Amino acid sequence: MKLPADTEAYMLHRSPMRLVRRLVRVEKDYAEAETVLDSSDVGVGPDNRVEAAVLVELVAQAYAAAKGYRDSIENKPPGPGYLVGGSDFRIEHIPSAGQALQITVRSSLAFEDFFLVEGQVLSQGRVLASGTLKVWVQPDAKTDGH
Repeated sequence: MKLPADTEAYMLHRSPMRLVRRLVRVEKDYAEAETVLDSSDVGVGPDNRVEAAVLVELVAQAYAAAKGYRDSIENKPPGPGYLVGGSDFRIEHIPSAGQALQITVRSSLAFEDFFLVEGQVLSQGRVLASGTLKVWVQPDAKTDGH
């Protein structure tokens, strides 16, 4: 499978909740994705500013897309996973609609069906948000701990 690619084939999220649009790079425990949100997207306010919670969701969706991509290599459909917590998530700057966003994720620790995911949202090389999310992957949807 060739990257970059649209994320729709690799995740269960659909419009209007699919906010991460392109998967750019996937390695063993690391992935990069990108998106540009517009004024009609969920989580973009009337002032065209992206809500802080959307930055957390972008990290979660980038992880979901990367996991779905890995699953597709093994001829498995994308499976469900759930954001169940976060820690040390810092919002440095709130982006505006129309701003190109890059998302990086790294699966840093796995315990049974729970995964810690370190993520960043960047724009033009500037870190806008970063932190660690806890994700629970439904057991029959899990693949190789990542």
